[in-house]
This record gives sequence, C-alpha cells and structure tokens, in this order.
Amino acid sequence: MPRPASTDSTARVGLVAGLVATAAGQVVAATSARGRAPASGLARGLVDAAPGALVDGGVALVGHADKAGLAAIATGVNGLAAVAGAALATRSPALGVVAAAAPHAAGGLLALRHGDASRRGTLLATLSGMALAATGVAPVRVRRGVALATSMALVGGVATLDRRARRRDRADLNERVTLPRVPRPLPPVPAGTTDSDGVAPLLSRPGDFPVIDVTVPEPRVDLEAWRLELDGEVGTPLSLGVDELLALPLEERDLLLVCVHNTVGGRRMGCARWTGIGLADLLDRAGAPEDGWLVVEAVDGYSNVIAMPVARAHGFLAVGMAGEPLPREHGSPARLLVPGLTGQDGNTKWLRRMTVTVSPPPSYWGRRGWIDGTYPVHPASRIDSPGQHARVEPGEVCVRGYAWAPPVGVDAVQLQVDEGPWVDAELGADLGPDAWRPWTAPWQAMPGTHRLRVRCRTTTGHWQEEAATTPYPHGVRGVHAVTVQVGGGPGGPATRRWFAAATARLSWAARSVLAWGARE
Repeated sequence: MPRPASTDSTARVGLVAGLVATAAGQVVAATSARGRAPASGLARGLVDAAPGALVDGGVALVGHADKAGLAAIATGVNGLAAVAGAALATRSPALGVVAAAAPHAAGGLLALRHGDASRRGTLLATLSGMALAATGVAPVRVRRGVALATSMALVGGVATLDRRARRRDRADLNERVTLPRVPRPLPPVPAGTTDSDGVAPLLSRPGDFPVIDVTVPEPRVDLEAWRLELDGEVGTPLSLGVDELLALPLEERDLLLVCVHNTVGGRRMGCARWTGIGLADLLDRAGAPEDGWLVVEAVDGYSNVIAMPVARAHGFLAVGMAGEPLPREHGSPARLLVPGLTGQDGNTKWLRRMTVTVSPPPSYWGRRGWIDGTYPVHPASRIDSPGQHARVEPGEVCVRGYAWAPPVGVDAVQLQVDEGPWVDAELGADLGPDAWRPWTAPWQAMPGTHRLRVRCRTTTGHWQEEAATTPYPHGVRGVHAVTVQVGGGPGGPATRRWFAAATARLSWAARSVLAWGARE
C-alpha cells in the first residue's frame, strides 16, 4: 500500500500545479491571435471589483509595478486554489479538482466580458489551465528544490514568450499600418535635451513612456475588423476603419500625459510627440453640437466622460507616437489625449466608440466613487537632478527638472534652498502649453545636508499650490522637494534614500486611503 503524501509535499504539488496551469494559460493565449489568459481575466476582475480607496492605496505602495503586482496576485490566487485542491483531494478527488480549476474557469469568463479577446483562443487557454490545475490533486511527492526550479523556469519561460509575442505584434502593426507624412511636421527636438544624469527625456519614445491602464496585459486589437464609431447626438454618425482614419488630415502635437496617481515629483507621466487629428475636426465632420458630453469607450470596457467644450478645445485623437504607428501598449490603433486632464479623466486607449449625449452615464471610475470631470492636471514642477538623498561634490551644481501647466503653459520657475529666497531658474525649450518645460538653475553647494524646493508659475500668473493633496477627491497638488548631501561618503545617502522612499510610499498610501473617508 503506497504511503500517503505528506501535508508539506501535497502543498508543494498543488503550488507547482497552480503555477504550471497559470503558465500554460499564458502560453496558449500568447500563441493565439487575440486570446486572453485566465490570469489576465482574474487580474482585470480584481481591478473592477476593488474599492477606489484600495486602488489608490495599492498604486501608492507599488508605483510602476502595479501591473506586475496584479499579475502576481492572480498567479497567487491560482496557486493557492491548487494547494487547497490538493488538500481537499485527499478526501474527495472531485472536490479537489473543482477547487483547483475554479479560478481558471472564472478567469476565462472574466476575460471574455468586454469583447476584446477571441473566444477560441481564450477558451483554449482556459481549458489548458483547468486541465493542468487538476493535476495538483495527484498523490505524488515533489521536492522543495524541484518546486523552486520549476517555478523559476516557468517565470522565465512566460516572460520570454511574452517578449516574443510583443515583438510579433509590433512587426504585424508596422506591416499593416504606415503613417502618412503630415503636411506641417513639428521641428526636431532641440539639441541637448536628451536624457542625462537622471533627467527624463524632453520627448519620450514608446519604450520610455509609462504604461498605465487597468488591463493586464494590453488588448490585442484586430486591425482589420476594428472600427471607431462616433454616434449619438450628431448629424452624421461616423464609422472609421484604420485606413479611413489614416486618410484624414493628420498633424503632430507635443502633449504631456499625467496619471491621476502621479505623486508630487513622481514619474507616472511623460511627454511625447503624437500624430493624429484634432478631436474638434472629427466632431465637426459628424455635425456634433458645441455643448453636451462625450462618452468615450475602449475595447477593454474602460470609459471616460468629457465635457464637449473641453473635448473640442483640447482633445486629440492619436494614431502615431514618436513618428511610428501607435504601439499596442499605448493604445493601438487609436487613443484619445486631452491635455489638462489626468489620464483617468480624459485619456483613453484602444478607442472603440465616442458617443455625444446630453446626459452622460458615469465613467469607469465614476461608478467607483470618483467625481467625473474634476481631475485636472494641476500646475506643478519637479526636480529630476540631483535626486532625493543624492550625494554631490561641493561647488556649483546644475539643478534640473521640468514644470508643466497644461493647457495654459508655464512662464516662470523658481528654486529655493534651505528655506532661503526663491531664485528664478532658466527655462528651456518651449514645446507649447500642452507639453512640459525643462528648467535649470545653478546652485553653489556647500558641505552638509540641504533641502531644495521648486515651484512654477502659469502664463495666467498663478503660482502652483504648495499644500499637498492626494489623488482623491480633486487631484494631486504640492511642491516637490529633495534632500541632498553635499560631500561625505556615499553610504549614508544611499541608506537614507531607501528609507525615505519606503516611508514616503507608506505615508502616501495611508493618506490616499484616508482621503476617501473624508470625502465631500
């Protein structure tokens, strides 16, 4: 009579089976045309169901790792379900199989909700995950080393396949879409404005631009079948395919995009050169009214609500980025950009429909407690170099950074050292009011620890607000400050930098969550 597997071995079997099943779903989805893995459906389901306060706190804690964190949580759910299934199988194999396979079935159903994934590819990915998860009920032993090695190999394999799938998607996109030359291209980026010494590039390339959305991974849109609908209270509804959209009179604009969760001085933002058409032109072609609301929908179910005067004055429908077809992760084949509004309040990737209406429904986030139309990009500035708790040598130091105030622009930036007087900085290249403005300021650094602060003034004469506020209820405000060590050894600043970053994240997360308890 065979010896029963130990509890520890049973847990390891279940965990490995859960990870293998997750990886199988990812692999099958990646090799299909538009399939979505069950883990992807689970991750999106978590975002859809999470309270707004929890989303705010989570993003504040993990920063740019939010999408990776969602993928890890979904994988963890699959692993724990398989562990539970392996344990239950010792008493009821059928119950064990159901428990292990359940999150994969649920994830597959969730992945199909918004119609941005193929049913066949998603079904195959789901069935693969369910079948392999069920193997977790097998009464076999797995050594710890084998479990660890298997897990590491799976992570590496899935990452490799994902990179290959993305390269394939980029190749397909470049083969299918060719951006026409715009009649009046913008001038090249001024010399000396590239990334250096920790300073972000003046204009980002796709790989340098932050990827922020609620779907993991990004939708893969069928370019042949895709159409952009413009309907509702319009004289002539429009339905445009990729080729029809590219045939419109296109132009270039340098536009800044800021995430609503961008902290004071944060980098969940970027400026890029976009190719597309002014939204007012498209609305006029459809005979849309001057007033009302524009409801914007994406293929992944995300939606925004924008006041028509704002949409007409500032909206831009982009089909290209940095002179290339719009990449998948940034909204291919078309996305909306509205300078002056944060990403969640007016910027939408993977457009599917725009509907003009007099009584709009709440947006994706509006249904979760956010207040639609109240998250502007507040005038702000930041110090890129030297960074927080950096160490510099005594003498003249060039302090550098950016300032922004779309859609009106910036006309002055000032730097303050150790609560001293505010001193004017020198403004750099002016790409227009909807972009950001680089600035530099000389600082005669003396040995010791010093605190630098920066502020900007808009072209309408208003200085940015100094009181710090969280994303909810009306957007982030505050003056950016960094502490710099002049002279001394490198060990102290490095330790302080790590501690300050961890403390700042915890503090910002707590404040972001508490803001929901004090909602107006």
